[in-house]
Amino acid sequence: MKKLNTKYLKTGGYAVLMSLVVLAIVIFVNVFINKLPATQTKLDLSSTDMYSISEKTIKLIDGLEKDVAIYYVVEEGSEDPSYTTMLGKYDGLSMRVSVKNVDPAKNPNFFKEEGRNGASTGSVIVECGDRSKTFDYFDVYYPGIPFDTIYNYYYSYGQMPPAQGFDLENQLTSAISFVLSEVSPVVYSIGGHGELPLDDTYKGYLESQAIVLHENFNLATEGAIPEDADCILLCAPETDISEQEKEILLSYLKNGGRMMYYSYYEYTSVENYKNLSEVLDYYGVSATDGIIYEGDSSYHLKDFPAMMLAQYGEHEIVTPFNGFTMILGLCQGINTSEDLRESVEVTPLLYTTDKAFSRVEESDSAEKIESDIAGPFDYAVAITETVDDTKETRIVWINTPIVLMSDYDVYGNYETLFLNSFGWLCDAEDVITVPTRELASGTLEINEAQSKILLAVFAVIIPVIFVGLGAGIWFRRRSK
Repeated sequence: MKKLNTKYLKTGGYAVLMSLVVLAIVIFVNVFINKLPATQTKLDLSSTDMYSISEKTIKLIDGLEKDVAIYYVVEEGSEDPSYTTMLGKYDGLSMRVSVKNVDPAKNPNFFKEEGRNGASTGSVIVECGDRSKTFDYFDVYYPGIPFDTIYNYYYSYGQMPPAQGFDLENQLTSAISFVLSEVSPVVYSIGGHGELPLDDTYKGYLESQAIVLHENFNLATEGAIPEDADCILLCAPETDISEQEKEILLSYLKNGGRMMYYSYYEYTSVENYKNLSEVLDYYGVSATDGIIYEGDSSYHLKDFPAMMLAQYGEHEIVTPFNGFTMILGLCQGINTSEDLRESVEVTPLLYTTDKAFSRVEESDSAEKIESDIAGPFDYAVAITETVDDTKETRIVWINTPIVLMSDYDVYGNYETLFLNSFGWLCDAEDVITVPTRELASGTLEINEAQSKILLAVFAVIIPVIFVGLGAGIWFRRRSK
């Protein structure tokens, strides 16, 4: 019997041992990583940062002093991967947050408790103590068409319309803020002048943030704005307020009152709005005649210069929109006086480029004509005036009614603008909204300048390159 070669035996044993060590390390690292929260192991590589957590959410979660439970109602094996990823990130943000999937078929008793019995499959329930908030699939995925035509789409095509917006972070963060809130801001909506009524969608937005809305409040008959009012709302009135109502409104605002004002260009002339114009003039702002057209093709939809891509000012209401698209139309400019009182500050929220103009007279031309008023223009502003050490007047004026039309809010950004405005006006830190993520699979909207560039690239540059390469290959082969 031959002697064993101890050299080879040692080498082989060493190799086996090292393989086992490496395998053990790999298994340990894999187990360790799987135990880490999703915030540390899953990178967001989507083009729209669909799974990234905003600073607003992080700040809210970091400040939690109570436990918050999140339940995802879903059948086992049917989980939405987008939900799973986002919920995993919330679960990893704080020990105060717990996330659990609940299969309705396996846990029927779960839904017998108050606040849970209305939850359907695909819903998410957020609870803190005895407060709860539920939202479903249609609150998270925004369809690419107006909501009132969803049924017609389903009837015609046999399926739901394609989603263009993903709103899960906003829904989760708003729900957490809601279940934590202890004080509800109170808003009075002024009536009696043909105001545009808030639809059920916008009322639902206020309810989701625990904001109490009193509708059709009549200034003339009541004689004063109630003391519990945190803010008043004036939605695109068709007729002017009376002299008496003007004095009531000015008295309220001069004493540190807050007002949210939406207007429509057809009704904002000084002739039609003498008294309301005087209220606004007291704070150094007035409406420009006409309707805004954007002259820079990079900032309007192709062939529609009145449908503008918003530019955002430096204010807490709109800073969350940086990097997000908002398309607006039917906008009218807002002039700011050069002779403001030292205590008054007017901050642009939404504005145009220098090439914008205001169309005063009817014309089929999309280009600037002689009668047009040259821009640039602000069409949404935030106004403040310090009254004393404890009071500050605040006004938000948005000079287009389209942001109150939920059917046009394809990406949910009108909702965020609406709620952020009330959050600022009411000093409500609990009112927290996050812009809706645009899904990469949504419809591509390009402006005129981008259209020309794409045409040049695909119709001229790329064909020329291929012809040049082909010609070069042909000459090389011929010369051999």
